[in-house]
Amino acid sequence: MKSTMANERQKAILQAVIDEFIESAAPVASSRIVHKYHFPYSSATVRNDFLKLDAEGYLEQPHTSAGRVPTDKGYRFYADAIFDSGKRHARKQKMLAELARASEFEEEEFIRTASRMIAGLSHGVACAGFPKEELFYKSGFAEALDEPEFDNSTTRKNFAELVDDIDNFLAEMVDDESFSFPRIFIGNENPIELAREYSVMISSFATPFHKEAVIGIIGPKRMDYQKNMLLLQELQTLW
Repeated sequence: MKSTMANERQKAILQAVIDEFIESAAPVASSRIVHKYHFPYSSATVRNDFLKLDAEGYLEQPHTSAGRVPTDKGYRFYADAIFDSGKRHARKQKMLAELARASEFEEEEFIRTASRMIAGLSHGVACAGFPKEELFYKSGFAEALDEPEFDNSTTRKNFAELVDDIDNFLAEMVDDESFSFPRIFIGNENPIELAREYSVMISSFATPFHKEAVIGIIGPKRMDYQKNMLLLQELQTLW
């Protein structure tokens, strides 16, 4: 994060706000942060830091709430902070181990299984495929629409248009860039214009067929970046 963030306290407060918003999808109040995360600061101190984080563009205050929500810049800080995390989740490891045994599958069944498994673990839409063969499968659309971000018909329609074309977008991006390390595109960072209200995580990965595949996870900007980054990193280690 840029040096404009004054101290470690503000970094900790920002991370707590984003953790809480990812979990609750509701604006986060200073009192909630102090009590739930056991910070040794008063609510007044946290509110003062909220104002500083607002001014630096990491948080914003919805008109209808006294709480705060992250901005794209806030999410970018959060995503960058989790790249080097060494945490592992046993459930993810077990399910990915099942995918690792999929070498007996045909290519189409393998890609279909990979997209379904990643969608189920990430709670987003997953699109997996072999771009050079134009072979893609998408999973998780119905489950993604359960998120509160998609509570109106216009938002659902826009997201559906993105999902309809995401395989073409991924194929074009893989032609131009390397995704040997998982990458995160948040909001307006997205080279995909239709995705600029959402976040997209993209990674290439080896397969049992001695060729590389690509996978994208698409969801709200409130997606669980840490969980999904660990998921993509684990996927890259299977073959």
